[in-house]
Amino acid sequence: MIILTPQGERFKRETDFPLRVSGLYLCPRRRFTEQEQTVIYDKYEITLRLDSDRSLCTDEIDGVPMQLPYPNVVFKTPGMKIRLGDGSPREAIGFSYPLEVIDTLHGWNMLPPEPFLALNMTPELQRLINEFRKFMILHSEVDSPGDRIDSICFGILREILLNRRSVPNVRLRPEERIAAAESYLQHHFDENINLDELAERFGFSHSGFYQHWKRAKGSTPLQFIAGLKLKHAAKELLHSRRSIASIAQKAGFSGTTPFYRKFKEHFGMTPRELRRLAPGISEKFPELS
Repeated sequence: MIILTPQGERFKRETDFPLRVSGLYLCPRRRFTEQEQTVIYDKYEITLRLDSDRSLCTDEIDGVPMQLPYPNVVFKTPGMKIRLGDGSPREAIGFSYPLEVIDTLHGWNMLPPEPFLALNMTPELQRLINEFRKFMILHSEVDSPGDRIDSICFGILREILLNRRSVPNVRLRPEERIAAAESYLQHHFDENINLDELAERFGFSHSGFYQHWKRAKGSTPLQFIAGLKLKHAAKELLHSRRSIASIAQKAGFSGTTPFYRKFKEHFGMTPRELRRLAPGISEKFPELS
């Protein structure tokens, strides 16, 4: 069983996304002992039971028997008492939030009334679960790991709830959905982003997404993505020996000339000048350190 606590300097966050996970675990086909089979929770935890030797999960929640096929999810709230119905090995993943974010989850309509749900394993949910597993093993190699796992866990929770409702979660306020879309882009900016699909994912029309994004961020989504790519390119200039041409190409530029132009507009200096000033650059651009 792998357990992580995403806190401290190693998991420092670079965004202000409010739903910051406080604990994670990956349980590959583990058999629980008798002492572990009854637990009273003191935090808000989402556990996805993905597989078992048994066809049905037969746990008790606050004394009430629950029987659901695998895979399923249980939302564990403070004070809830869960007794495992059998000792068969289970494959599961889970993440928890501190108590202070429960009000935020409630305001975002992300506290389901049912404590126990069957999971419809959509392609997106499967992708996010795979990302979770990968993070648990390779987190030490991930840039901004705190932000990354916050985004993955929020995506898992949101996909579960969207799938349960079978309609886009338009109950979130527009600014909250924009914040979620920003968190998504922070970790997918280097992929081939389809903005129409992104807008639909977060419950917006094409024009509504642009209007709410620009009102909240003061720029367009494309300008925001371009800024993320330039920031990542700047970090590579400072912390790698790759050529400027290869960094420009990786950032999506057709050549060094447009890369130089956009880079200077953004940072006030050329890529070569930034690299030359590397030893003292953290004072001027702390986000690149």
